[in-house]
Amino acid sequence: MTAKRPIRLVIPDTGPLISLAAGDALDLLLLAREDVRIVLTDMVEFEATRRADEYVDGAKIRQFLMDHAQRIEVLPTTIGQMALPDMRRRLDQGESAQMPKDIGELSIMNVVISLRTANPGDPTLVLIEDDWFTANTYAVPGNIHLLSTAAFLDGLEQAGVLPSAAEVRMRIQHQRPNFRSDWRVDLPAPKIEAGTEWVSRFGRGAKGKD
Repeated sequence: MTAKRPIRLVIPDTGPLISLAAGDALDLLLLAREDVRIVLTDMVEFEATRRADEYVDGAKIRQFLMDHAQRIEVLPTTIGQMALPDMRRRLDQGESAQMPKDIGELSIMNVVISLRTANPGDPTLVLIEDDWFTANTYAVPGNIHLLSTAAFLDGLEQAGVLPSAAEVRMRIQHQRPNFRSDWRVDLPAPKIEAGTEWVSRFGRGAKGKD
C-alpha cells in the first residue's frame, strides 16, 4: 500500500495464522516495514491461543505472538469486552467455549471503524482466508485492501524475498488439506484516492520510511 502515514496489517481470524504456522512461515509477517502496524484483535488472539496446549500450530502461534510482542499489537474491541469474560470463565470451569460465527471478522471491522479519524481512513491491509469480506463488500470500509494468504505468498515471491511461494503452499496443504492455495485475492482499497499496494512495504529495504 502506498501511504505516508503508518498503515496497518490486520488479521481478522485465525485462518492465516494457522496456515502460516503450518507452513513454518509466520516470520513472513515480520518482513513488513517497521512503520507497518501488525494488528490482531483480542478475539483473534484468544481464538488463536486458547487451545495452544492441545495443538502444535496453536503453540507456534502463541510463541510467535510472545516473541514478537513489540511488533504485534493486540487491540481490545467492544465485542471482545462483551464476549471474552464469559468465554474465559467457561474455559476455567472446563466447559465448552465455542467462538461465535464470524466474530473475528466483526471485531476487525469494529477496530477499523473505531480507529478512523477522518474518511476514508488510513489504508489497512486485511489478510483473509475465507469469503466473509468478499461476500460482504457492501459493508467493508473503503480503506480496506483485501489480500488472501495465497496472494500474499505470491507477492513476496515476486518481490524476491521468498524463494518459493509454491513450497510454502505445499507445506501448508500437507498440514491443512483444505487450504485454498489457488484462491488469489488482491483487491485495492476502493476509497483511497491514490490507490493501494502492499508489496513495497515488505522485504528488502523495508526498514526505512517514505
